[in-house]
Amino acid sequence: GDPRQGKISAARTMIEHSRGFPASGAPISYFKGDYGWDRTRPDTRQGAAIWCRHGAFTHNLVRIGALTS
Repeated sequence: GDPRQGKISAARTMIEHSRGFPASGAPISYFKGDYGWDRTRPDTRQGAAIWCRHGAFTHNLVRIGALTS
């Protein structure tokens, strides 16, 4: 459906500011720019999932390399 519009309730604000709530979309845009998530070459859902996994794997390799150097 369409995104909800209007004022967020106090209960929803409490949930969104809780510790377990996922972080903002910033990490996703990071992956899109640096690891190819902004362009999915395969046409199928399975192909897109593989493409995203390769991006995550590449990110992990870069992080491991930074930690070990």
